[in-house]
Amino acid sequence: MIHESSPSRSAHRRSVSQQAQLQARQSKTIEATIYISGWYFFSLSISIYNKWMFGTGLDFKFPILITSFHQFCLMVLSSLVLYFRPGLRPAISNNTINNNNINNNNSILNNNNASDKKDSSNVGFLEFLMSFRMDPSTYIQQIYPCSLASAGDIGLSNVSFKFISLSLYTMLKTSSLMFVLMFGLLFRLERFNWRLIVIVLVMTASVLMMVKKPESEVAEDDHSSVGIILVIGACMMSGLRWSFTQLLLKHNPYTNNSISTIFYISPSMCLTLFVMGLIFEGWSNFMASPVWEARGIIETSLLLVIPGFLAFMMTVCEFKLLTVAQVTTLSIAGIFKELLTIVLSSMIFGDKLSFINVLGLVFTFADILWYNYYRFFENTGPEGYTSVRSKYNDVEHNDSISIGDDTMELRKLQADSTKLKE
Repeated sequence: MIHESSPSRSAHRRSVSQQAQLQARQSKTIEATIYISGWYFFSLSISIYNKWMFGTGLDFKFPILITSFHQFCLMVLSSLVLYFRPGLRPAISNNTINNNNINNNNSILNNNNASDKKDSSNVGFLEFLMSFRMDPSTYIQQIYPCSLASAGDIGLSNVSFKFISLSLYTMLKTSSLMFVLMFGLLFRLERFNWRLIVIVLVMTASVLMMVKKPESEVAEDDHSSVGIILVIGACMMSGLRWSFTQLLLKHNPYTNNSISTIFYISPSMCLTLFVMGLIFEGWSNFMASPVWEARGIIETSLLLVIPGFLAFMMTVCEFKLLTVAQVTTLSIAGIFKELLTIVLSSMIFGDKLSFINVLGLVFTFADILWYNYYRFFENTGPEGYTSVRSKYNDVEHNDSISIGDDTMELRKLQADSTKLKE
């Protein structure tokens, strides 16, 4: 009896374990589907909204100044999240904080995550802001370069909507991978491999195919050379932003999750874009725009801040998605999102593509999949991709390249990201 029941109990335990694993996988699949749907919705909404606002729809001809307001919204929203969710604040050792200013609230920033047990209402807002204080030289050397590159990427992208169609913009933005690899090699974040050269060459050829103007029924303002140059410049800044962010993850303890990264980067992005907007667009011209009179002050103000809210919610969906999805899932989902953007752009704005344009887009997607396949299987090899390891949280950051406007982000699959879960 004992010999017969023991295997039976063992088989029962295996069956229970398998059922638990199956339920866990099903639960993660449902969560991933929800977060991907949210990611799609907010990302597509931003792209379509910006094209409508800066293109012929609303024709609000001040994309740089308006983008600075978007960053201001991100700064405010990230501050609120960090204020009410202490667990998402950077875990910095107490010797980096000025004890005279923080007084008895230093326990909020202990590396043992004691902040998770502390009610944020006990912390004054001014003291809360002081807890994020960073040495100016550290901010200038590590945070500000990333802010400048991000401002250039997003600013040039939004300006380009005045000159080209959303479909062409989406196709060209997929070439960001080319500049990611180039700057990765330049900053020694990528180890040289001949496959990377082939990937860059294929991407270059696909870009040439995508920018070829269809011969019929395409307006000049949907396929302008100025707009194409602006998007290529945005792709270049996107590659530079990726490299700076990699370096930031290596050397800075403050940016240990997406929310805190937004908190530190968005203020300088807002200031940089606002100053550039004053120089190139002019505040008086902005306030004299007929949109203010046509839409009214309240409605126009809402139109200025809506994209900031959408961008923040998209980031939250991405952040949550990282806790339940694999790198390959994110990459494939990113490709389908870009295809959906092009389809919706054709339906809403009447964008038209030639066979050569579509063929170039297919080559680009194939090139991106090849790169992710190469990275996935060569990551730990002697010639593979050099993973970033943060010396502050001792967690390896696996990062995938997701294509598109606001989704060219590092995929940081680390334990800290689970703090956003309820």
